[in-house]
Amino acid sequence: MARRRRTIVLSVAVFALLAALLVAISAKSAAEQRRADEARVATATLAGSSRPSTPVAVIGDSFTTGTAQGGTGAANWVSLLAASRDWAVTSTAIGGTGYVAAPPGTAPYEPAQLDAALAAGPRLVVVEGSRNDASSPPDRVGAAATALYRDLRARAPQARLVVIGPIWSDGTQPAPVRAIRDAVRDAATAAGATWIDPVADGWFARPAGLIGADGIHPTDAGHRLMAERVDAALTAAGL
Repeated sequence: MARRRRTIVLSVAVFALLAALLVAISAKSAAEQRRADEARVATATLAGSSRPSTPVAVIGDSFTTGTAQGGTGAANWVSLLAASRDWAVTSTAIGGTGYVAAPPGTAPYEPAQLDAALAAGPRLVVVEGSRNDASSPPDRVGAAATALYRDLRARAPQARLVVIGPIWSDGTQPAPVRAIRDAVRDAATAAGATWIDPVADGWFARPAGLIGADGIHPTDAGHRLMAERVDAALTAAGL
């Protein structure tokens, strides 16, 4: 009888020991799994936070600044591209300006925007515009564009250059706008820039819902279209 009790006590002790070992092993496994999960989360967070953004500078007019018609803040075509392409953008755009155009209190692209555009060391520079130059002689606009691109190349040799031509708000561009477009296109091509032609591509040939009540500037929907067209052109160019 005593031997039987000792056997029972020993069995209970062994069972308790095994149970304790199983609990310890389970707790260790859970802790190891938790640490592994935490490490994966930390690694993912670190990778996401350290992913380098591409510094991009954008020179332009009111089609880039956005207006009361649309395209302000996150709805701006530049902001939309920045979000989708992981750009860190410096936008120096000033409404009413162009390669030579300058309303009172402003200056053309090069004297007013170039220094600020290059300050962040961009890897990509986008120059947009400008229909505001349509009242100027095309050869003068072409010369100003050539000078701007030359200076961009000299001061930021690491940057790719993208030129977006003048933007018109419907499909009936007047002859002066086409002449300015040709002058800017020729200068951009000579500079080896990626050329984007809103006039030839008919961005706003069907302006309903895309152009605001002023008949000139894009709505938020118009800025989405601009972002889509520029994105497609950049992708086609391998950018």
